Amino acid sequence: MSTWERLGAVNAEPFLDARLQLHWAAQIAAAPGKQLLPPQPDGSEQSFQWDAAAGALTQGTVTAPRPFRSALRPAALSLALLDEGGSALAELPLAGRTLDAGYAWLTKELETLLGRSLARPLDRLCSADGLPAHPVETGAPFSGIPPEAYVEVARWYANADRLLRAVQTANPEASPVRCWPHHFDLATLLTLDPGMDAESARSIGVGLSPGDAGDIGRPEPYFYVTPWPYPKSPALPSLAGGGSWNTEGWLGAVLEARAFVGGADQEGQVRDFLESAIAAARRLIDTA
Repeated sequence: MSTWERLGAVNAEPFLDARLQLHWAAQIAAAPGKQLLPPQPDGSEQSFQWDAAAGALTQGTVTAPRPFRSALRPAALSLALLDEGGSALAELPLAGRTLDAGYAWLTKELETLLGRSLARPLDRLCSADGLPAHPVETGAPFSGIPPEAYVEVARWYANADRLLRAVQTANPEASPVRCWPHHFDLATLLTLDPGMDAESARSIGVGLSPGDAGDIGRPEPYFYVTPWPYPKSPALPSLAGGGSWNTEGWLGAVLEARAFVGGADQEGQVRDFLESAIAAARRLIDTA
């Protein structure tokens, strides 16, 4: 298992820019799943999982004629098509290239691997509605910031995957740890009422947001634990590890970057937060 990589090496502004650029790059890497993988009820054919050995967010395997996975390497700001062992069959650094150039490259490489033309080009198949604004959306090239900013984003995903997989192991009701390209968070869902529809089932979301926008958004990364359904007029318990409660717009426990990146034991602090927040969420759901 990978080891924790210390966080906090990059200032907030370049980190934010790197995170936004990678969010848009993820839309390119997610497009093959939408066209080439079997549709899933939850849309997970478009999602990624973190591959620690490859240092990449990777999709499911397209099996024929030669198995491959679409991937995004955050640290390198590159698109890749990986074989089953994680080696690159093809890779494109995005620095200096546009969003459309990335789609065109991926379309060409997929057609080479498949030995046929795609039913339609990979031209922004994933909806951009609600994605954070950035100049790359309208034709600006990727990059223009220090490479270390992208490396720092990769550290967040690697560290979060390490802890969220531990949560998955400890909770049999937990889903696989996935990164959802539209929100760009990495998360698992603890479903407490299996077989019920998602709106009715009690559940606990546990994840990492690399940052979000909006009037009540948090631009810096944070870990979160969200109970569903939201309890009515809850008495919110205290949280370990420096966590706090978000109550505006949505209810959930949060641990913001600023609350732990300066600590001596970052991993232990985040783990303590997650454990206490999951336990608190279970208690709150019982009062909903």
